[in-house]
Order: sequence, then structure tokens, then C-alpha cells
Amino acid sequence: MNQLPAVQPVRGGTLLAVVIVLAVYGLEAHARREAAPTPAMHSDQAAYLAYARQMRESGYTFIGTRNRMPVFPFLLSLLYRPGMDETQFLKRAQSFNINLSILLLALLFVIFRKFFPSYHAVALLVITAFGVFLYRAGIVQAEPLFYFLSFCAFLFLVRLLIAPRWWLSIFAGATLGLAYLTKASMLPILPLWIAVFLVQMTSRLQRDTRMRILARDFGLLLLVIASFLAVVFPYIQTSKRLYGHYFYNVNSTFYMWCDSWPEAVAFTEVYNDPKRHRELAPDQLPSAAKYWREHSLGQIAHRLSNGFSTMLTRSAKATGYYKFALLFALAGVFALCRRESAIQLVEERAFAASFCILFMAVYVLLYAWYGAIITDSRFVLSLFLPFIFAGSAFLLRLWNGDGFVVRGRRIPVATIFSGSLIGLALIDAGSAALHLLVATQGGHASFARFLQ
Repeated sequence: MNQLPAVQPVRGGTLLAVVIVLAVYGLEAHARREAAPTPAMHSDQAAYLAYARQMRESGYTFIGTRNRMPVFPFLLSLLYRPGMDETQFLKRAQSFNINLSILLLALLFVIFRKFFPSYHAVALLVITAFGVFLYRAGIVQAEPLFYFLSFCAFLFLVRLLIAPRWWLSIFAGATLGLAYLTKASMLPILPLWIAVFLVQMTSRLQRDTRMRILARDFGLLLLVIASFLAVVFPYIQTSKRLYGHYFYNVNSTFYMWCDSWPEAVAFTEVYNDPKRHRELAPDQLPSAAKYWREHSLGQIAHRLSNGFSTMLTRSAKATGYYKFALLFALAGVFALCRRESAIQLVEERAFAASFCILFMAVYVLLYAWYGAIITDSRFVLSLFLPFIFAGSAFLLRLWNGDGFVVRGRRIPVATIFSGSLIGLALIDAGSAALHLLVATQGGHASFARFLQ
């Protein structure tokens, strides 16, 4: 089967392109923050700032409510100074998040370049910067950091299914732990990967009965779990002591079993009131059992279908990530025209491919379900980096050697695809520049509305 083109050292022209991309991204992101600052009460910013401030003022003994995870507030707490008001802290935190996103993008390029040719690595950098990070980095939320950590954990776990190494196990578990401590939604990936890895172990036993292979695989599995627990144990131990569950989180324990955000807010008000909390019977608390008892299969199906519909349509616009995901999906559909080659390629990495597909399916299902509570694209965006990475690995190997001859010059299909991604990203870069021009020079309000 054809392999990906050999990855060559990064050349000066590529480095210059990366520097230009990061510079333009940084200028636009900071300019967006200055021209249209997001108020503290928008998108949980005030809650993150309060968490960080309480961390710092308590000498890091403050225990949160298990709604937001501690890694990002900890980083914010390092920015806080005594006497700083909310407006000052907000500006500093927003600027920090943008600068952090620039660093994360640079690291992402290094990762992309490890696996793909320069032109495609730059294309993936551009669409991540201008299709995702540009719209998220100026808000004080954990998303840019979480997208990076969750992608790294995903990549380590996939690599373990392809080329098991003990150091990969340690990095996978530790990165997974950091991602979980950034956002609790990372937790389902661990049992999912364990299930696929165990099936792979069983499959290997049918071909190779040597105990050494079984012991190696089992040891790698234990290393992943142990590394993960080593990172998260202080946090989950406190959760067990205070809330009775190691992996307690208010969102997965209660909110996801409500029918709407107002219902979740009303429950929180009662739950946080000690007197009213004591009056709640255990069967009145939102839970899976209570939800299944009170809802029909038709209502459950309706909730999921609404979630899927919202997920597919709410971001269907020229700016943002949607067009990139659509282009990858369309390319994948056309790739099925070469069904035999596609099937052979998947079979070569059957367990890694199965994990990628299950990962996407499970999280899409979870986010569709949670869409009844909050309809924010920040959740599904956590799948963007794994999606474009797995899609690129599949498509570039499938297209290796394919191309078109234009005026006597052969142009590879992969190069056309990468160029199309960069071209689409110019929509976001250009739109952001026009927004800033209107905002800073007092353009017509109607024109500004048109650009939105």
C-alpha cells in the first residue's frame, strides 16, 4: 500500500510561512480583543476569573464546585495580583489566552509536520488558527488549551494502537490526565480506548501465543492507567471525600439529565441551598435512572435528533470551522470511489481506525444529547483537531501518487486539497480584517451587520 510522502526537514520558506501565519493570527486576535472586548459575564469568563482569584487568595487551598476543572483557573491565578479589579484581571486574562493560543499553534505545527509534508502541515495550521482559535482565544475559557491537550492525548492513544511503546503509554496517560483536569468531558475516551486495546490484545493472541507479547501489552495498558491516575489522584481523592464519587462533576452527574438550561439552573439554586437541599429526596435528583423513568423512547429520540440537527446547522456559515469540516467530509465521500483502496488502507490500521471512528461517534452522540442544555459549538470543536488529523492521514495516503497534469506540469491531488484549505481560511482572515477595519474606523453599522 502507498505510504505518505517522506517527511523532510523544515525549510526556511516553511518557517517563514509559519511565522507569517502566527504573526497575522496574533495581530488579528489581539485587535479583535481591543476592538470588541467580550464582557466578563459572557461565556463563563467571570466564573473562571472568580475561581482563579479564590485559588490565589486562599493559597491554593480553595476547592471548587466541580463545575469547572482546575488547570486553566490555576494558570489564570498566576496572572492575578492583590487589589486587581475584575476589568483589569479580565483584560490580562484575555491577552494571556491569546498569547497562549499562539504558543499552542506553534506546537501544533511541530506535531503536524512530524506526520505530514510541509505544505499540508501549514494548511492544517492555517485552518486551525483562523477557523477555530481566532474565535475562541479572546474569551477567557479553557477551550484552546483543552483542544490542544485533548488532541495530544488522542494522538498518543492512537499511536499506542499502531506502534506500542512504554514511553508512549506514560505520555498518553499523563496528557489524558491533564486534559481531564482541564475539562471533565475528556474522561469517556479512556474506557473507550481500553476496550479497543483489549480487543487488539485478544486479536494478537490468536496470531502469537507468546506470553512475552501478552505481558508487554498488559504492561502498556497498566502504564496508561497508572500515569493517568498519578496526575488526577489528588483531585479525584478530594472529590471522593467531599462528594462521594472519585470522578464527580456537576455537569455529568446532574446537568446532562435535565431537559433544559433553565431546569439545570433551577436545580442548582436548590442544590446549593443547604436547607432546601436537605428536603430533596434522592429520587428527585437528576440522574440517568430518573430520566429514563420519566421520559419515553420517543422523547429521548427527539432530544437526540434535535441535538444532531443543531450541531449540523448552527455553524453552517462562511466563517468558522464548518467549511473545513465539510471539505474533509466531501473529500472522504469522493475517496469512497476507490473503495478497494480505502478498505485496504483501513484494514492496515484496523484497530486505530476503529478507535478513531468510535471516538467521533461517541462524542458526537454525547454532544448531541448535551445540546438540550447548552447549544455552543465549543463542545463539538474539541473534535476538530482529531478529525482533520485522522482525515488527513487517510486522504493523503489514499491520494499518494495521484495528480493532474496542467500545461505539462503535474499537480498532486494532495497539494490541491491543501491549497483549497488555505484558500478557504482566507475567508476567515479577510472577514476578521474587515471587521476590525469597520470597528476601528467607524464604518457603517449596516456593513458591520452584513459581515457578521
